[in-house]
Amino acid sequence: MIAVVIVFGAWSVIISYWYMSLIFGVDWFLNLGFSCVEIEVIMSATAKMDNKIRVLVVGCSHGVGLEVTKTLLTEGDRFQVYGLVRDQARAAEALAYGSSRVNYVHGDVTKPETLVPACQGMDAVVCTVGATKGWRLPCWNIDSPKAVDNQGVKNLAEAAAFVGVQKFVLVSSVAVTRTCDKVSCILNCCFGRVLHWKLKGEQAVRRAYRHEDLAYYIIRPGRLTNELGGLNGLVIEQGDHGNGSICRIDVASIVVACVEGHCAPNVSFEVFNSKQKYAPAEDLNKLYSLEADEPVVEDSGVTGRLLP
Repeated sequence: MIAVVIVFGAWSVIISYWYMSLIFGVDWFLNLGFSCVEIEVIMSATAKMDNKIRVLVVGCSHGVGLEVTKTLLTEGDRFQVYGLVRDQARAAEALAYGSSRVNYVHGDVTKPETLVPACQGMDAVVCTVGATKGWRLPCWNIDSPKAVDNQGVKNLAEAAAFVGVQKFVLVSSVAVTRTCDKVSCILNCCFGRVLHWKLKGEQAVRRAYRHEDLAYYIIRPGRLTNELGGLNGLVIEQGDHGNGSICRIDVASIVVACVEGHCAPNVSFEVFNSKQKYAPAEDLNKLYSLEADEPVVEDSGVTGRLLP
């Protein structure tokens, strides 16, 4: 009788792990997946019960990502905000009083094994990462443009698509398709081909999110500034022809609009501040009329919709 109970219990455990491996993938099964289960259970219990929009911000401790996180937090009870961090203390210091309202998930876009559990249960992932080190010696540093803006973005997009995250918002850069542009040449030659790798990252997002039930939004801001948001109008266009600047707070507002679905899906577009005063809310309506990118063809060199 005891032997029967032991055998039955062993088979129950094996079947349970087999079932969970189908959900989380073979890597979960091979590594026994305790971190995946723990994170998924915690996130499901805390976020799903109140029907908030669950948003994972990658790059929440600085730049546009910091402003996106702050903007989401100001929306009150509409969002459950998560931040993917390598250094939680740094992120908490940057967010100051709002830090206690952010759910921190430890992970790294250069370490793909950390990303599937981080994306599990999310409604949207916002990617604002960018290379911070190793630009002049891009092959020698883990934070180089190739490792972060290309492979890191690819890792994150594939993980998010794998677990069915409905929306993926990528903050890229203007001029990524203009290889002969003077500024592009300087950035690519002196800073580890940063725009080249950002374009590769865009292409990876389009490939990962080519499924009909998923949507991506690729935002290409001009030169980023720290000016106050909402003071100037917005120029929203497609084709990667324009130049200009835009404050980080206004980029964050556009990101949140995409998360909320106030934008046509599967689009790539450029954004700048205009000289017109006090019209950002009205200008955001232009997001609805954006034209979708051409369907992705593997290894086709797709760069987003190029308008005449």
